[in-house]
Amino acid sequence: MSWRSALRALLVIFVVFVVQDTLMVALRIDGAHPDLVWLLPVTAAIIGGPETGAIVGFVAGIAFDLVLPTPFGLSALVGTLVGYTIGVSTVAMDRRAVWLRPLAALIGSVGGDMLFAVLGAVLGQQQLVHVNVVAVFAVVAVSAVVLVLPVNRMMRWALSPSTGRLTLVPAHGPEGGLW
Repeated sequence: MSWRSALRALLVIFVVFVVQDTLMVALRIDGAHPDLVWLLPVTAAIIGGPETGAIVGFVAGIAFDLVLPTPFGLSALVGTLVGYTIGVSTVAMDRRAVWLRPLAALIGSVGGDMLFAVLGAVLGQQQLVHVNVVAVFAVVAVSAVVLVLPVNRMMRWALSPSTGRLTLVPAHGPEGGLW
């Protein structure tokens, strides 16, 4: 990853962090709110592979750990594991497949929330497992499938190789497909 890609990825992480911390936390359905943090490593892993997914997951997790009342590093650990696992799982797949991003977002987000709750409980945060699990997973799953497309678009921009000149790219991108 070039330094320009790294700076753009940090900008995307910041934008998603602000949206999560201002808008998504206010959207509550039966006590559950959408969770965008896991979409960052999922989309980075699909675009750049397991290592990129793990790095983005770690950095995004550290950013989210700054505002969460959970043990510091828990989100970073889960983000790293989600990014690496999705990257390894999708490395042999056709990354242009229409179904891949929503399915990976669904599995990564629900799996990330489950892992976050279990590891948090192991570290003494019992309140993480005393929630309405059905509501949390339903809200997270639906929001992940819906919001993976804009997050993927931003992450594709962030991780694209920079040539240093302005070029016009078709709306469907160089690899085809709308997103």
